[in-house]
Amino acid sequence: MLPKVLSNFTLYIEGRGYAGVAEEITLPALEHKTEDYEAAGMAGPVELALSLNALKLEFTLGEFNTDVLKQWGLADAGGINARFLGSAISEDGGNDEAIEISVRGRWKKLDFGTVKKGDRAKLKVEMPLTYYRYSANGVTLIEIDMISGKQTVSGTDISAVMLQALGITA
Repeated sequence: MLPKVLSNFTLYIEGRGYAGVAEEITLPALEHKTEDYEAAGMAGPVELALSLNALKLEFTLGEFNTDVLKQWGLADAGGINARFLGSAISEDGGNDEAIEISVRGRWKKLDFGTVKKGDRAKLKVEMPLTYYRYSANGVTLIEIDMISGKQTVSGTDISAVMLQALGITA
């Protein structure tokens, strides 16, 4: 069995494609905020999951892009939509996979870097996220809405009991 290879990708921001312009993307890391807990009678500490760590997307464009620059400071916390689309190819006869990661956030940082005569300009963008969805072949595997507190994994709402206890959902 061989791993699938991400053969290519593109980036969409507010519906506009950046194929040929997006050079690199650092996808959000999903990580629980935890705390070690050890009490009387326990053999050792257990890491308790308290919440989620902040989510962020970072990407580099091969130009100072005016459409991206125009969005600086205009959006609310979840006002800019971005989508990563990737094609994962199977090398051992398995099924290829269409990957989509959809996010919402706003620009936190626009880094124009160092420029030199004769070198290409690059724009690095950092985007803290309020929303995240990972889909493979059109099936949503993970969906996180940081503001509403809702988390769904493989169709199961893992936050339902907590939200109901808070009186937020029925």
